[in-house]
Amino acid sequence: MLSVESKVVLVTGAARRVGRTIAKWFAAREHDVVVHYGSSAADAQALVEEIRALGQRAIAVQADLTDAGAIDALIDETYAEFGRLDLLVNCASGFAQDRFPDFDVATFDASWAINGRAPILLARAYCRSARTRMQTGVVINVVDQKVRNNFHADHFTYTVGKATLGNMTQMLAISAAPTLRVNAVYPGLMLPSDVQTEQDFRYASRRATPLARVASAEDLAAAIGLLAGPAYNGVDFVVDAGQNLRPVNTDVLYMYRDPAGDLPDDESESGDTP
Repeated sequence: MLSVESKVVLVTGAARRVGRTIAKWFAAREHDVVVHYGSSAADAQALVEEIRALGQRAIAVQADLTDAGAIDALIDETYAEFGRLDLLVNCASGFAQDRFPDFDVATFDASWAINGRAPILLARAYCRSARTRMQTGVVINVVDQKVRNNFHADHFTYTVGKATLGNMTQMLAISAAPTLRVNAVYPGLMLPSDVQTEQDFRYASRRATPLARVASAEDLAAAIGLLAGPAYNGVDFVVDAGQNLRPVNTDVLYMYRDPAGDLPDDESESGDTP
């Protein structure tokens, strides 16, 4: 993982959910954090204050990741504030419920821009800035376990972008070397998705993996910390408690709905969610 010397970590989509946990994980280990957000300004600023309370430097930076100019500006602002960037975590994503062939072209374009194009453009801007300064760094792409062994018809436009990102990781690892090392993590079910209730999430968590539990966002952050270390480049790392070992033909969001009273009281809290 990153050394104990304080580093600068940029996490996209850091204001909420998994991105927030990743940002806090690095801050707790004495690293400075750039909190990227799209529209969740209040959440982003609250996270900045939490990180500063830990004694670390932090800034919140708004950027529309569908805008190539905004992506360059995000990297520029990071270097202007800290003079360096040691780790970029491409965590932001857009999630649409659609299927082929009935997807909307505008939705496809927006989903592709965030899930596929933005991480590549961010890595490009990062690589250029680091090379200019004769620095090195790391990129970790947050993909999805479904593109490993669980392709199905749901969330078509989202999956297109994530599949591209996963397949691009090794190409970026080759192309950006020796300036950047590039790795990918593949999370599974970790938090309630979309309209999924907490009860349905707990129910799914016990049935979606061979371990009868899911990996947590903290588990994902720890994997990112590991892959940020100097021994890794072009690595795919699955963090899903074995979810990919159970091929399915639809998303677990739709597969597992808790029937009333099915979950015993002593199993009502799995303890695996942040």
